[in-house]
Amino acid sequence: MSPAKEETSTMSPIMMSQIKDILADFLQQCDITYPHQVCLDQPFRAACYADAERRGLDMELLKKPIDVEIAIGSAAYKHLENQSTRVFVAIWTGLLTYVNDVYESYSDGLNELFERFTHKQPQCYQVFDQIVTMIHELPQHWGTVGSNLILTAEIDFLTSTIIDNVIEGMEFQPSMAPGFPQFTRRMGGISRTYAIMVFPPELDLNDLLSFLKEELAGKTLNFISMSASANGITKAEALRKLANKAARYYERGSSLFRSSPDAWNAYRAFCVGYVGFHVLSVRYKLDQLDL
Repeated sequence: MSPAKEETSTMSPIMMSQIKDILADFLQQCDITYPHQVCLDQPFRAACYADAERRGLDMELLKKPIDVEIAIGSAAYKHLENQSTRVFVAIWTGLLTYVNDVYESYSDGLNELFERFTHKQPQCYQVFDQIVTMIHELPQHWGTVGSNLILTAEIDFLTSTIIDNVIEGMEFQPSMAPGFPQFTRRMGGISRTYAIMVFPPELDLNDLLSFLKEELAGKTLNFISMSASANGITKAEALRKLANKAARYYERGSSLFRSSPDAWNAYRAFCVGYVGFHVLSVRYKLDQLDL
């Protein structure tokens, strides 16, 4: 089995220009410079591969998603001093990305994953046994509260994978379920997890950049497309609204963390690095915008 190939579709130059302007404006509002010279940390990549081999991962199946997601540990979580935590983020993200990409090959096993997990039974497929092993390791990196929040977000994400494939091809009726785009985005975005992972345990405490990829693949089961349909606006207008909201949330977060220098530094480093991750990852196709 191999990762599913994304279908591609053409996009008008006007739409490409609108997406470019919206993202450029968003980065300006957040005072983040588009990282043209961002590079993958090669020693970190080697550490990720060593950990994948230690875990006995099937690299023939997982090489592509793990190569992509190494970028998130390299760029977005570079501020974390514990390299094993950064490696964990990369491998964990790669596993979940792989399962999401090739759902059809593992649908029966995913449907039974959490029932088997609850009853401490072996999983239908090795990839799910590896996911369960990493669930048990969460407290080592983020403590009790953090690991609990990450686990619940992980359950939501995997459940949303099942939902997305169940509703594939169904016609979306905005008037019947106006809150559906927000519901599916909250479940599938897994942003709560990555927010928790920003902060190391000693600190007590996604949609915008991925839209181009979805649009080029001709996909409509995403927050931007469904939100545009639900509100009777264009996709560009929906993207602009999301960008402005995200910028306001960024500023709110900045104000919240300024009283704690350590928390502020982690927050700022992640935000800058998260943009860098999307630039490093060919998956998101931002190089086509010439930002």
